[in-house]
Amino acid sequence: MPKPSAPFGAFGVPVVALFLLLAGILPSVPSGAAAEALPSDLSPEEAEWLRSRPVIRFGADPSWLPFSVRSGDRIEGVDQDMIELFGKRLGIRFEYVPTESWGDTLAKLRKGEIDFVSGIADLPERPLGVRYTRPYASFPVALIMRTDGPFHASLEQIQRDGLVLAGPSAYAPTVHIEQHFPKVRLVRTGTSLEALRLVSEGRADAMVENLGVAAHLIRTNGLGNLKIAGTTPYHFDPAFGVREDLPALHAILEKSLASVTEAERLAIYERWVLVDLSRLWDWRRVLFVAAVVAGIAIAGIGLVALWNRRLGQELERRQAVEESLRRSEERFRHLFETMEDAYLLTQEDGRIQFVNETAVTMLGIGSRTVVERLGIAAFLRRPEDFSRLAGRLREEGSLRDHPVEFVRADGSPCHCRCSIRLLEDEAGTAIGIEWRAFGFSGAGGDS
Repeated sequence: MPKPSAPFGAFGVPVVALFLLLAGILPSVPSGAAAEALPSDLSPEEAEWLRSRPVIRFGADPSWLPFSVRSGDRIEGVDQDMIELFGKRLGIRFEYVPTESWGDTLAKLRKGEIDFVSGIADLPERPLGVRYTRPYASFPVALIMRTDGPFHASLEQIQRDGLVLAGPSAYAPTVHIEQHFPKVRLVRTGTSLEALRLVSEGRADAMVENLGVAAHLIRTNGLGNLKIAGTTPYHFDPAFGVREDLPALHAILEKSLASVTEAERLAIYERWVLVDLSRLWDWRRVLFVAAVVAGIAIAGIGLVALWNRRLGQELERRQAVEESLRRSEERFRHLFETMEDAYLLTQEDGRIQFVNETAVTMLGIGSRTVVERLGIAAFLRRPEDFSRLAGRLREEGSLRDHPVEFVRADGSPCHCRCSIRLLEDEAGTAIGIEWRAFGFSGAGGDS
């Protein structure tokens, strides 16, 4: 698995986005130069090395969707699609070497039975004697707990409260926890899914995983009783790890990564990273309702025109109205997406249903889809503040110019002021909360 920033150095992560991870699906990573015929970029030594190695062997985690999963003697996922892209560009064949576990993959790498691995973390606590490429994605690392449990925003809290943490053996987060949080009660598993199931079944209290993998596994395995309890200051940045004795291959993979365009990267992420389509406010639903209303209005105009024997004049007027409505809608959507204020729409329990691009930028996730899978408490410096704000909203209905301290995906604070409003239906039942944040400041802030 790959690497997180901050103390993790490398956090075996996805692309959020989700996902993460995560196209508003996974966090954006600089892709380097535009894709061209890559062999022309190779040095004579690198080109000669490729000619002498028509087949290059690689390994991956056999159970780590959406990045890699074994299917018979093949591997599928983001990593495989990326490697296939390299193969077409280089004119060579990459051969997957099947393994039974991530530990088995690392063992074959040490023995020289494979040339490189995908999804590897450059973790100081786990020296593997390999050369690491640049990351090909980036995800915030989160704590996953049951929905009926409290919010815990840090590993320090997990250790202090004596909670049981599940973690897959040999994965970077587990190695990091073993080294830096030795008092944590750790239950080791074979895969991330096994760890999540322990939490879901109540046999463990929490698990640490990057948002891309966690969101995908929770959704595809029906683990609806799990939640993102809090984001950590760490990021997971998956890379390729090449055997130390193959410097030419390391240089070739670096150039291959640099040649991948953002469009190519996006196409891979869109295929593998699960998109959550359930929202309180869905544009397609809004447009459908608008179409129905427009249809009724048009029918009414037609009846009036027929009644008054002025069909021609009414048709012209209807066309003018429709054009005006279309232009108004276009202006509204443009203003909404480009407005300087960050807009978030949540359910009453804080689950995020809709955000604009300014909110995505403010939170530093880089992916609208990843944000819309989380609860707003995960982005508050003090998650317990949400319950207090929700209580005030139920009493007062709205809060204006209220100071709120968010925390970005990289752990930096984001101080801002918010206008917060409780949304109710005609019967007076609360159906959501509207957040409009402005005046951002703090490390990495916009103002």
